[in-house]
Amino acid sequence: MRYLILSFIFLLSGCASMPVTDYIKADHPYERKIYAGFEKVTSAVIFVMHQKGWSTSQGVDPAVYEQDERYESNGTENVLIFTDIKKHFRVFYSTYTHLNILVHGLGGVCNVEVRFCKLTPLGKQFVTVRNDRLAQSILDSVEQEVRGQNLAPEQ
Repeated sequence: MRYLILSFIFLLSGCASMPVTDYIKADHPYERKIYAGFEKVTSAVIFVMHQKGWSTSQGVDPAVYEQDERYESNGTENVLIFTDIKKHFRVFYSTYTHLNILVHGLGGVCNVEVRFCKLTPLGKQFVTVRNDRLAQSILDSVEQEVRGQNLAPEQ
């Protein structure tokens, strides 16, 4: 019994600090095509993320992190937006969640990509890259926000 308690304490003691990188590799992105200009879509993404409680950092050029022929084409606009890490407390452990949102625009069409990552350190680090409900909720809200902006009168 004593060894079980000691091993449990040892398991939890390794969870004091959690190194998390901002960039999430595009293994399982959620994508949606939105028919609006790049600036409208980008501002809608930032607004929706703040509305849903996510703090965002300033967007960066995605070519810094990944190579893709989309980023080298003329007339394209790209931005990769990082969210701050959210720490969710559980009874015996914590999980760390963050998102990357990639907006790729060409003309009046933007491709919005949501990447999700949740880390759960329990002796071993467990990584989850799927959260259908959250990603679809974000994409739906961005689309609704863009439609609302499109319906607003120009001043």
